Amino acid sequence: MDDIDLVEQYLSGNEKAFEELIMKYQKKIYGLAYRMTRDIEESKDITQSTFLQAIRYVSGFRNKSSFKTWLYKITYNLSLNHLNKRKKHEAELSESIIGNECGALGILLEKERGYEILKALSGVPDRQRLSIILRTYEGLSCRETAEIMNISEGAVKANYHNGLKKMKVLIGKKGYDSGS
Repeated sequence: MDDIDLVEQYLSGNEKAFEELIMKYQKKIYGLAYRMTRDIEESKDITQSTFLQAIRYVSGFRNKSSFKTWLYKITYNLSLNHLNKRKKHEAELSESIIGNECGALGILLEKERGYEILKALSGVPDRQRLSIILRTYEGLSCRETAEIMNISEGAVKANYHNGLKKMKVLIGKKGYDSGS
């Protein structure tokens, strides 16, 4: 059964239909949230909030894009809101506290495969990061990515290309710094 059928069944009163959608997309939504925030607990919260908002606003789903794209857009917006709140909060903290948090996060990330790539990815602006995540990790087309980000396909391509260039520079700098 496709997503649109499940949405229609849910709107007709079949709550199990939405549970199927949650089961289908939960890991993908969590993955997007994690790649945006790089924090396990925050990603769980964003995933939960995404589905709560989807349930609340599913009657407004217009089927102009796929249900998956609609969910990704909700996740993207929640992740950006969260990142903005985090940046504001971190600006208020002292450098020593920030250093401790980054150290703990760094230990976790070092254990992950592709640590340097994740670190470089976190160093690019939000729009560039999201275009790379959606295109590379999620395998979405430029069109789908443009719908989620609410920008043109050309802007997606530019963000993707510029983000990759910046990541290469960041990875290159890391290589040079480690020898000092």
